Amino acid sequence: MNDINSVPVVVWIVLAAVLFIQGFWMFNDASKRGLNKWLWGALGLLNTPTNLIVYLVVSRTILGMTKCENCEKKYNSMFTYCPHCGTKQTKT
Repeated sequence: MNDINSVPVVVWIVLAAVLFIQGFWMFNDASKRGLNKWLWGALGLLNTPTNLIVYLVVSRTILGMTKCENCEKKYNSMFTYCPHCGTKQTKT
């Protein structure tokens, strides 16, 4: 029977590093996209790669990105105003 104490310490260190890097990347990317960075960063620390896949699907497909009419930068299509230049966006 496998015991948790039989897992080498190196495996735990690598797992912790992967989770930290994943959470850090999700935090930064969510911040750039105008999403809740603390929520996604915390979820990134929980498990891998399931939460990363969910984040990528939600942030890239479901929420979608739109280009600003004024500054041409991408932002979350749910926003009424561009987070970069503050221009009110018209919905098409």
